Amino acid sequence: MIVWHSALWAILRKEVLSLRRTRHWVAAEAYFVVGAVLVVLFAFPPLALDADVRAGLVWVVLYFAAMMTVARSYTLEQDRGTLLYLMHTAPSDAVYWGKLASAIVWVMAVGLSQWLLMTLAGLIPFAVAVAVAMLAGCAAIGGATSLLAAIVAATQMRGWVFAAIAFPIVLPILFLGVESVATALAGGGFGAIAPELGIMLLYMLMVSIVAWWLFPFVWSQS
Repeated sequence: MIVWHSALWAILRKEVLSLRRTRHWVAAEAYFVVGAVLVVLFAFPPLALDADVRAGLVWVVLYFAAMMTVARSYTLEQDRGTLLYLMHTAPSDAVYWGKLASAIVWVMAVGLSQWLLMTLAGLIPFAVAVAVAMLAGCAAIGGATSLLAAIVAATQMRGWVFAAIAFPIVLPILFLGVESVATALAGGGFGAIAPELGIMLLYMLMVSIVAWWLFPFVWSQS
């Protein structure tokens, strides 16, 4: 158990250091989010949009930004040739939960950044309930798609492949996310969006547990 926890913390630390050494990934993510928000701002005047349309636009941008983020970790391992080393030095459980946790944190960071940008642009109001709904959806996406990132890491054009195969898994989260954000934009509080948030997080937990069971088989074939 001590060895497992040590390996888990080592992987989390490696993920943080890897992010610092690959600032081009952060820059690419920032360019995409800023560019997408500006396109939405120029194409759709904020005052002309109702809550449902704004919620849909929020999640269109967030979905593609999340797809760029979740696949980053395994892609870097594959490109650097460190995947085989990691397979022989760390338990598969520690690798799975470490990379899943890092994916959740990074996607939530992207979601928070998008919320701040859209708030400053006037596309959405400064409402904590909106931020909570977006962050819950980000956590659900990061947790539900981590295994898929490991599967597609060795494929060609893996970014597009990952976005394509992740869509059916993420679709329930998108439905719930749009509904919760639209409710929050319409003035609903935490009580109004609590059912959607609970279902999203429960869905993430179920998919993560199933993926945890499957991960050793995927890991051994990588």
